[in-house]
Amino acid sequence: MSTTHKRAAIENPSPDESAQREAPYVFRDLPRAGDVLRSPGHIRREVADFKVEEELPFSPTDDGEHLLLCVRRSNLTTPEVQSRLAREFHLKSKEVGYIGLKDKRSVATQWFSVPVPAETRLPHVPDVKILKQRRHHRKLRASDGCQNWFEILIREVAPETVEWRLMHSVPNYFGQQRFGRDGRNVRNAMKWVGEGKPHISPFLKSIYISSLRSYVFNLVLASRVKRGDWCSRIDGDVVTSEEVPTGPLWGRGRSLTRGLAQTIEETTLNSVAPIKEALEWVGLKQERRSLVVTPIDLNCEIEQDTAKVRFALPSGSYATSVLRECFDFQDDRS
Repeated sequence: MSTTHKRAAIENPSPDESAQREAPYVFRDLPRAGDVLRSPGHIRREVADFKVEEELPFSPTDDGEHLLLCVRRSNLTTPEVQSRLAREFHLKSKEVGYIGLKDKRSVATQWFSVPVPAETRLPHVPDVKILKQRRHHRKLRASDGCQNWFEILIREVAPETVEWRLMHSVPNYFGQQRFGRDGRNVRNAMKWVGEGKPHISPFLKSIYISSLRSYVFNLVLASRVKRGDWCSRIDGDVVTSEEVPTGPLWGRGRSLTRGLAQTIEETTLNSVAPIKEALEWVGLKQERRSLVVTPIDLNCEIEQDTAKVRFALPSGSYATSVLRECFDFQDDRS
């Protein structure tokens, strides 16, 4: 197979190929913190059932070369909004900045930056409502991080089994959307690694690497959840300033863990040695991520068979990982 054809096959696998590669795991099968009866339910029955609002992590300078736009969109991906803003402002997509990706099947409010003069008139952007505008001295980027506020409806619940306090502190799993539909990102990334890591677009490479890193982290966290010590410090743990244990975002360098914590992580990493080696090869330095996430201002209201859950999460944590501790839900996204 030529290099061109090989690259095309990796970036756009055929349906038959995808079907033949089993997902490394199913997200819903990852172990949960408590062995309790959970309420059934459905999320994203309607797009408006899942709302997320991004909070800027800094105060804009109100001057500078970048226009910050707070926009609301429905049933669009973040890159789709980025492309529409770029088109209307006559920019390249990569010039439009944003902090984090938001679910497509949701009503999302988030910030974008565009490098345009102060006198630029706001264009009409199809299916995107501009709510606020500020100016800032630099482009928004993923490293900025942000807090996200959620309001989620879970339909067809069993009210008598909704123990919403189970969501107060939960395993900080990367959510299913990190891995693509049916684990597609991980499967394709593993195929890419197995074929010698041929050249692919920078965007796709970023998707592959982040999905593999997240996959390894989830496996380590799953092993700690099974042991029952995911939220408590054990011998050799690397902890946060709040004494919360952390897990690896794998890359180059020696692990800072020691003792029992190191043994648990090494056992997991050795079980996925090709992924471990690939993450070292791409040049990323090891980082750590909390094994625990505690939602902010968690609240749950139940009316008949519908639960409305509100909370905020720090950047990089997933609402579905919070909900799954209370609800055995079906995601109706299409």
